[in-house]
Amino acid sequence: FNPAISAVFQGIGASSINHNRDEDGFSLSEAEIGLQAAVDPYARFDMFLSFGADGGAEVEEGYMTFQTLPGGLQARAGRFKDAFGKWNQLHNHAFFTVDRPDVLTSFFGEESLTGDGASLSWLVPGTGSAYVESVSEVVSTPNDQMFNARRRDLMYLQHISSVFTLSPNATFEFGASGATGKAGPSERLVDAIDSAGLSGTVTPSNDLSSSVFGADLTWKWKPVQFNVYRSFLWQTEALQSVRRVESLDAGGILLRRTARSFGGYSYAEYQFAKRWRTGLRYDYTEFPDDEHARQTAASIVFRVQPTEFQEFRFQLKHTGRNDAAAARFDDIGSDNEFFIEWIPVIGAHAAHKY
Repeated sequence: FNPAISAVFQGIGASSINHNRDEDGFSLSEAEIGLQAAVDPYARFDMFLSFGADGGAEVEEGYMTFQTLPGGLQARAGRFKDAFGKWNQLHNHAFFTVDRPDVLTSFFGEESLTGDGASLSWLVPGTGSAYVESVSEVVSTPNDQMFNARRRDLMYLQHISSVFTLSPNATFEFGASGATGKAGPSERLVDAIDSAGLSGTVTPSNDLSSSVFGADLTWKWKPVQFNVYRSFLWQTEALQSVRRVESLDAGGILLRRTARSFGGYSYAEYQFAKRWRTGLRYDYTEFPDDEHARQTAASIVFRVQPTEFQEFRFQLKHTGRNDAAAARFDDIGSDNEFFIEWIPVIGAHAAHKY
């Protein structure tokens, strides 16, 4: 009756080559403790507790999975990472790079899009050799980038994915995602109202429509005869947000409009030795409340895994921003950053989703 227990530690060092920043230096990015067990023949329980650099603890995920439903159905209830795209569903230590893609940070914030609620997945029958899965979710989300975390309005999400076996050595996956809910005022609008001395006089709406759509492609190559020593991964995601936003004009009047913002990333990784991988990532993002603010970035990554229980990552990243985006980052229009990360794992940590 004892659960499988695991612990993951993430130590990160970050430094800007061009600027002095408060966030530079070494820190405990996150420590995670996982508890996983079968509750009975009908359900299993998974819980992941995360401890941040500030010493605070929170339930990153905690959910029940009901695995014996008829018709290829499987249900999940509790707190979980929403099934939006590919990268959003990963825990931080399972990233391919030290940081998450810029578009996910711009659209969903520093944490993954996560929800408290219920999920229903369906393995679609009659699709031959192709694996087709549909995931439907109804959750309240603490995300305040795209949605209104202040009221925790319901968010509705749909994800469809399909995996094709191209050869004994290669697979191709395609996915499409959509999420819709309500958004509140942006942080920039709240700051603008405070700066104008209109707090309590001008009341922004907490009931603005907000939606985000995405498509993801993943190609994996792992030759059977060299599967321990050679592999290649190419993964790309594109996201589009459609959000009603308010802005404060010179006369202190709130004006509404629809912001349509786009972003995406593309990541390619080659394993050239048993323990070594190298990757390249390109990022482009606009911002949900301002499609005129644009940011691009390019990264090169090296990953070394002495064993399956330990990994080191090294990343060099160049970022460029236009004036509207630079205003969000202390007027830093261009930056070069270096990251180093150490991840040791102990215990029975389960494999992540394919």
